[in-house]
Amino acid sequence: MAVQRTAGNAVAAARVQRVTDEEREKANARRERWAKRADKRGGTQPAASFTTHQTPFGPYNERPGRGGAPYISSNREQYPGTQGDDRYVREGQNQFDGLIPTLDAEHFDILVEALKGGQLSEEQIDQLSDEQCRAAAMLIGIAKAEEVREPGAIKHIRSALRRQANPEHEAPEFLNDFPQARIGGAQHEKRVRSGKTRRASPEVETILDASSSSDESMSD
Repeated sequence: MAVQRTAGNAVAAARVQRVTDEEREKANARRERWAKRADKRGGTQPAASFTTHQTPFGPYNERPGRGGAPYISSNREQYPGTQGDDRYVREGQNQFDGLIPTLDAEHFDILVEALKGGQLSEEQIDQLSDEQCRAAAMLIGIAKAEEVREPGAIKHIRSALRRQANPEHEAPEFLNDFPQARIGGAQHEKRVRSGKTRRASPEVETILDASSSSDESMSD
């Protein structure tokens, strides 16, 4: 069992290579295409009122937010024996970086498959504990909420989650791979497009990695 590590890793950081301007421009163009295609399809629509959604791992709840992404939650009634009476995405410990360490590296390919709408076997789901199923369901809800906030984000998130399947890729690196998940990162994509900031190497690599994955082969 390869548990996602949460401590810093200087060796891993040293392996990060600077990307070229050409690669950065390619990533920018690809990310913009994802957004345009999502908009053309009508985008992901938030629920108009409190709604419970089902995932292969269990349910999560959505309620309208104050502009931007909706609020995502789960509770112990839905997941008996787990910790926390009611988990809301807006609480720091339940953001991406709070939930990702709950999963083991081998769970992330399963999670990505579920995010793509794939069918999971009982054997795959049985690999996860109740706490891990709750975290996985919450991650699906949060990913879809981010797609509401920023069309095209879900492809970016899938690629970032897929990188977590490498046991050497630590949980905190997710925030470098998908900076929109950082506290205060909601406007990251808009700042990139306006030229106020530029993508760092890990994010560029994450976006470019998506083009070689099976779910992006027809729409990179």
